[in-house]
Parts: sequence; structure tokens; C-alpha cells
Amino acid sequence: GTTVGLVVAGSAEEAEARHRLGVVRLLLLALPNVGKEVVDGLSTMEKLALAGSPYPSAAELVEDCRAAVVQQLVDARPLPRTQEAYAAVLAAAGTPADLVAAVRAVLADVMRALEAYRETDKALSGRADMFQLPALTDMKDQLARLVHRGFVAEAGAQQIRRYPTYLKAIVERRRKLDADLRADRTTHDRIASLQDAYLHQVEALAEGRPPGPRLRQVRWMLEEYRVQLWAQHLGTAEKVSDARIRKLLG
Repeated sequence: GTTVGLVVAGSAEEAEARHRLGVVRLLLLALPNVGKEVVDGLSTMEKLALAGSPYPSAAELVEDCRAAVVQQLVDARPLPRTQEAYAAVLAAAGTPADLVAAVRAVLADVMRALEAYRETDKALSGRADMFQLPALTDMKDQLARLVHRGFVAEAGAQQIRRYPTYLKAIVERRRKLDADLRADRTTHDRIASLQDAYLHQVEALAEGRPPGPRLRQVRWMLEEYRVQLWAQHLGTAEKVSDARIRKLLG
């Protein structure tokens, strides 16, 4: 609809997570919807590239890019809790032309991510040795967590730029799997318990409760850790280790 809601949260962490999305929603309602302008400016090839995304339409994908732009504006400063602070974030969005440019920039990153997604999906398809199935299942689960309907706003503009690296790391792991299954199992053991602990904490959240900043940080640290484990030559965006992730998980 065209409204936001007010709720009483059970903890400060939950309140912050809900407040963040509420502010994003307020801004999306206040700012112009530039989706049609962005879609109309796409070339035929770009529209065809978007047709292979998990989104049912290019318009929905572009709207998710707009949400990612607004989310980045919100995350760049302390969460607004006054009319003045909210007005400052709204002003930071700039003119409609500025918003169009920002959405197009995110969309360009998304297109690169989708291209890497198609290559990764192809690498994971086809016949495989039955002993490789656990590793392939883990890679497919990772791919599904990364790319799905709504993934752009969920990830945010900054993380979307890391997607080609995350996806290349999956392809690299798949390539190495044929050469040394035992090594893959040993490497996977280093992250399996961390991944399970994170997913357990996310699944334990009350229905409709968004993950707070701690769990959002863990999620992307796990992706960076996978890059470090299977494709170190691609480089990580931050220092990451088993100990750092475990500390955040508590």
C-alpha cells in the first residue's frame, strides 16, 4: 500500500532493524518513482538480459534497484529519529535526475551480477558424480541465497558490486571439485558450522522480523570467507576469519 506502520518491538536490535526498513519505506513513498524512465532508457539487449532474472518484470527489478539506492542513503548516516534528520536524508536523494542516475548505476551492477549468475548456474548444471552431490548442493544453496526475487534490495547497492566475485568463487570451487573432492570436504568443514549457526539464528527470528546489523554483517562475512577458502586470488573486501565470524555469532 501507501502507508507505514508503527509497532512496539521486543528488543533494541529488533527496533533498529524495523525502524531502518520503515525509514526506507517512507522515503520510497516520498521520492518520485523513476522506474518507467529507467526502463524506457534501456537498450533491447539490456532488456533481454533482464528477462533472465528471477524478477517477473524489468519494472519490478528496477524498483528494487530504487530501494537499494534509498537504503544506501539511509545506511550512510545515523538512523533518523526526528523530522529534521529525516528531511536531511530526503534532501540527500537530490533531484529526480540524480535519482535516475543512481538507479541506473545500481542496475548496471545488477546486470554484471546477473551475467555472472548465469555462468555460475551453467557451471553447476549437468551430470555429476554422486560423491560430489553434497558439495554441489551446498553451492546451489549458496547461489539461491545470493540471487532470488528481491535480492537487490536485500543485498544493497554496495554488496551487489561484490556479487561477481562471490559467483566466480563458486565457479572456481566447482572446477576444483573435479580435481580433489577430499580437499573440498576439508575446506567445507571450516565454514559449515558457521553457516549453519547463522542460518539457525535467521530462522529463529519471529515472522516478519528483519535481521539486525549483526546478522547482516555475518551474512556477508560468510560470503567473503568462502572467497578466501576457495578463490583467495580473487581477494576479499575485508579481513575475515573463523574467529571473527564466531565472535559476531556469539
